[in-house]
Amino acid sequence: MKTLTKLGYFMGFLIIVGSTIRWSITYVDPSQAIFGAAIGFIILGASFVYQRLIDIAEEIEDLNQGQDALNIWTRGELKKLGADV
Repeated sequence: MKTLTKLGYFMGFLIIVGSTIRWSITYVDPSQAIFGAAIGFIILGASFVYQRLIDIAEEIEDLNQGQDALNIWTRGELKKLGADV
């Protein structure tokens, strides 16, 4: 898990908890508590999407390395057979 993702998760949870405490306990204003929690959930969602995109990019990179290895092996086998590659 990337550091930016961990930071995003931490900040999202901190904003959710902080806005809940501030707007539900200190000052009673449920609309502001919902708004603050929504911002926290947006940050959590963005962090999740960021991490998922990083994971997908790494999977694609691994797949490309495998395809390159297969291509090199195939060209070597064709050269052994005398085919013009």
